[in-house]
Amino acid sequence: MPLSYVLTAGGGTGKLSPSAFLGFIAGIILAGFVADLIFKKFSIPSTLFLILLGFFLTNVLHIVSPDLALIIAPYFGAMAFAIILFEGGLALDVYALVKKLGIAFVFSSVLFFLSSLAVALLWVAYGGDPYVGALIGIMLGGTSGAIVLPTISKLKTSPEANIIAKFEAVLAEIYIVVGTSVVLNMMMGGNVNVAQYLFNSIVNATIIAIVVGFVWLQVIKVLVQNEVYYILTLGVLFGVYWLVELLGGSGPLAAIILGMVISNAQNIVNRIIPFLRISREKLDMLNFSLDEFTKQASVELSFVFSTFFFLILGMTVKVEYIANLSIIQGILGVFLLLVLVRAISTYILYKVDRDIDARDAWILLFMMPRGLVSAIVAFSIGAVLTDKAEIILAYAFGVILISVLWMTVGTFLTRIILPPLPEEKSEDKPKEREKPPAKAEKDLWTRIVDKEREIIDRTKDLLQGKKKTKKRRRKKKKK
Repeated sequence: MPLSYVLTAGGGTGKLSPSAFLGFIAGIILAGFVADLIFKKFSIPSTLFLILLGFFLTNVLHIVSPDLALIIAPYFGAMAFAIILFEGGLALDVYALVKKLGIAFVFSSVLFFLSSLAVALLWVAYGGDPYVGALIGIMLGGTSGAIVLPTISKLKTSPEANIIAKFEAVLAEIYIVVGTSVVLNMMMGGNVNVAQYLFNSIVNATIIAIVVGFVWLQVIKVLVQNEVYYILTLGVLFGVYWLVELLGGSGPLAAIILGMVISNAQNIVNRIIPFLRISREKLDMLNFSLDEFTKQASVELSFVFSTFFFLILGMTVKVEYIANLSIIQGILGVFLLLVLVRAISTYILYKVDRDIDARDAWILLFMMPRGLVSAIVAFSIGAVLTDKAEIILAYAFGVILISVLWMTVGTFLTRIILPPLPEEKSEDKPKEREKPPAKAEKDLWTRIVDKEREIIDRTKDLLQGKKKTKKRRRKKKKK
């Protein structure tokens, strides 16, 4: 596709030269950087700013057509999902995830089901088609991992709240895709085994990501002298994403598990050493640790892709989707219902889970953005139900924009009203907790050895003391 067509599609009047196009890209990256600085300074997420910028570029400046953005979005969205979720996985602590896995799964699943059901019932109550209501409810029932992961990672929340928000977003994307497929199949008279579909999605992704993660860490040792080994890691990530999707699994779940395995492999191995019939020397030769360059490269690449991701998401929105007053009222009604369901669920979580404090609960309440998954699913539904396409797209993009605005304003107000605890208080915790398991084990072993030496020295002193007293008694008897 010629560059001039891309830049002038949809009624654009001016043409950009290749050098001007590079300047355009530079401006977008700079805008993303400035938005990120604002976020770090004022805790205002950059997501809304970038989405509005994308909307401005297509609907006001007409540089790119929304229709063209919709063609690009699924392909670029898959790349962005993979990289953003992989980087999010690198930042996850596997033991914190295991600790919160049960409550996170229950919270995420119940919240998605109730949100989808509430929207579907509201749709039916106003005389809508039950199938269409179910599709809209599922489409808008879950949060977006590509928005939640980079946002929650930069907010000062507890590790428990961080884990729950990330897990909910990843699981919700699986539920959205599976749920939409099930309802569409039912409408077409087909049959789908939901349990088997979910099982295959999760198990295939988990097994493949774990195996590839451990193997790739050994390959990295051989390639570490090669300057392009991170690009190869990126290729492995995309390959795993494609393979898992090909086998009926969840690509986004595989991406985050792959990152989590690569980042936590050394700690996992150290924990299972007692169950392995292998010496410490041989195990040390394997070296499952991840270098800092890979982590930093992932962070920077995630920043670039997330910037363009949100921009393209804004580009896909058309003015006519949200120009009708009755549709706007319906969008607001659906969104308020989603907020109500989330408020009740979050309050119950706050009362049940002692690790979640009031500040975490408020952040979880506001952390409900809908994203590109909902948009892509909306277009998939619209392709099948052509007569309902416009209203489905209107609800999808309307709720996406309002939910991102809700997250932006809510997290900002939370920072002002409930600021995080000073860093001095968090430093009061024992430092051993912050050490990786390998170092903690080493320190524990050192303390045990030191204690044994101390006991041996005391025993020697006691024995030497007894010997001295015996010698003195013998000398007295001779005298």
